[in-house]
Amino acid sequence: MDFILENKWLFLIAGEIVFWVSILTFLIMRYWFKFKKASVLFFAIFILNDLWIATIGFMDYMETGKFSIYQIIVIIFIIYAFTYGKSDFKKLDAFIQRTVAKIKGEPLPLQEKKPELYGMTYAVKQWKELLWHLAVFIVAHVLIILFIGLADQMADVTSLKTLADLWFSKSVAVPFENTVANNISKVWTLIVGIEILVVISYTIFPKGKKN
Repeated sequence: MDFILENKWLFLIAGEIVFWVSILTFLIMRYWFKFKKASVLFFAIFILNDLWIATIGFMDYMETGKFSIYQIIVIIFIIYAFTYGKSDFKKLDAFIQRTVAKIKGEPLPLQEKKPELYGMTYAVKQWKELLWHLAVFIVAHVLIILFIGLADQMADVTSLKTLADLWFSKSVAVPFENTVANNISKVWTLIVGIEILVVISYTIFPKGKKN
């Protein structure tokens, strides 16, 4: 175990390489060589690789007793895999399928064309996506609180104004007892804030049909 933890960054990089190689091999075997059953093996390697990376992150935390940037990166990978990873995989799958068909001169696969949404229907869709993002945001922050804990200065927070003053203060590290986690949290919070404003704008000014 010592060898693994001493070389954890190398294992993480190797894991990312295995991630992309296994995914691309899975798709190429499936669409170029038509080995659909054999391609499942590479998909299994992809799943096992994710579990391996998560295990190293857990082992590192158990060994050090501290929540470091390494665990944060591992958690980000896992959150991505369970959220946006699925839709990105579908896009990559469709891209490889079309590319292989073009190269081999085969008929292009029929793509299901989703109707474009407008008005409040589009706004509702945006709200659903925002709520999903907020759920991931909250779960991630709860996990960070459990592993790292809140900064001592958070005990002084009595209002949103106090929180805002501490949040943007350069001399105080909040909300967590970890600088890296704080920076990620602040950037992520800014992204969520912008997303909320955009969704509200679609609610107040519904998206109209293009002429």
